[in-house]
Amino acid sequence: MAEQLKQSLFRPRSLVCFALAAIIIAVASLSPLTPGLTYEGRMVLAILGAGILLWITESMPLPATALLILILMPLTGVCSFEAAYANAMGSTVFFLMGTFAFTVALDATTVPTRIAAWVLRWSGTSTPKMLFGFMAATAFLSFFMSDVAACGVFISVGKRLLELNNAEKMQSPLGKAMMIAIPWASYAGGCAVMTGNGCNVVTVGLFAELFGVKMSFIEWSMLGIPFCLIMLFVAWAVLVLVFKPEPISPDSIRATDAEASALGPMALPEKGTLAIIGCAMLAWIASSWVPALNTAMIAIVAVVLLSLPGGSTLPFKELISRMNWGVLVMIMCILSVAHFVVETGAGDWMVEAIMGALPASWKTPIVILLVLSAVGAVVHNIVPVGPAVAGILAYPFGVIAGDFGISMYCMLMVVAWQASLAYILPLDCVPILTYSTGYYSMADMAKVGWIPTVVLVVLTATLLPGLCLLFGMQ
Repeated sequence: MAEQLKQSLFRPRSLVCFALAAIIIAVASLSPLTPGLTYEGRMVLAILGAGILLWITESMPLPATALLILILMPLTGVCSFEAAYANAMGSTVFFLMGTFAFTVALDATTVPTRIAAWVLRWSGTSTPKMLFGFMAATAFLSFFMSDVAACGVFISVGKRLLELNNAEKMQSPLGKAMMIAIPWASYAGGCAVMTGNGCNVVTVGLFAELFGVKMSFIEWSMLGIPFCLIMLFVAWAVLVLVFKPEPISPDSIRATDAEASALGPMALPEKGTLAIIGCAMLAWIASSWVPALNTAMIAIVAVVLLSLPGGSTLPFKELISRMNWGVLVMIMCILSVAHFVVETGAGDWMVEAIMGALPASWKTPIVILLVLSAVGAVVHNIVPVGPAVAGILAYPFGVIAGDFGISMYCMLMVVAWQASLAYILPLDCVPILTYSTGYYSMADMAKVGWIPTVVLVVLTATLLPGLCLLFGMQ
């Protein structure tokens, strides 16, 4: 144990990254004044840059890096300790707490296994049909669970199916297609509703705080569901046409069906979990018209109901212990950093830098959307931490939207989706789950991933503003 700890603390790459992060902060602290940027603004950007370096290289656990950023701000004079902590809390945190609880509670039920068996009964030995069914089921679960959890649920089912089908790792077209299809489908479902992904909630919170834009659950769904359906179909078509997966053996279908049949009827706590999640979703939809139904309050009430007997298949203590508190801590810290990027004027300085780099002929709404959406896609594939990407992009993208008459709702969705989706490299926390199974390489994902990336960029510059105009979201 001591030797493992020693190795983890003294990895040469980690030491180099720590040194580089310290140099970034030291140089920012000792440099002469930057035109148009205050000392506090320069320091918060330097701290954010150092944090991004540590996130990319995973020199520290992601939540620990976020906590380090939080305490560096008051230590370097960006703000007081009290201000740093106060801006890390808000209704967004409690809203996320509820969605994390839903993820854990639903994962502990037999619902995912039943859905997988139903899909295989429907598809038979047709691989394209099976893949589409699996992707549709994953996307549907991702409405109610985080993308990571929805992906995780179907990995075990997918692996079992591949093993029964004798799919060879790195060689089987079915193995490649299925293990890339699962995270891509969870991405599609995650962008459909506000609760489908933590980055959605974070971005909504950021735009509400920074620009006063209060997007409701139903408004998000009106824009998100069309994109979910389009991206789901595009992802399925690309994987089927490029990889041409082999047929499924009848034995695989029989084995999965037997496993599901052995489960018997759903237990009362499972029904209770589904009822609580369903009521919370309905209440979130109703909150678009009933101001008294605060989204964070609904999430808290739902968590309390899950703690009651029959509310969940898990004891409440276990339900709470399984929630991803590390991610929640990371998001809290990022919300605080984003606040001070704006407060110190660093955000305005970033906007001016971005706009100064664009040729005059590009400064039209559709081109601006194309460029910013593409920038977001590149940033997320380089910085595979969705909440951090949302924190980096929210303010400059929002200001640019205001300057060019672009719908703020439209830009909110651009930031949220590009912070959530990373199709090209399996470095984000969603596709890395299936990449670790060994069925496909980075080159395999990059070979197909550029297509949905381009489609998303084009749609956010064309269909998205059209939908915002149609629904009066200006």
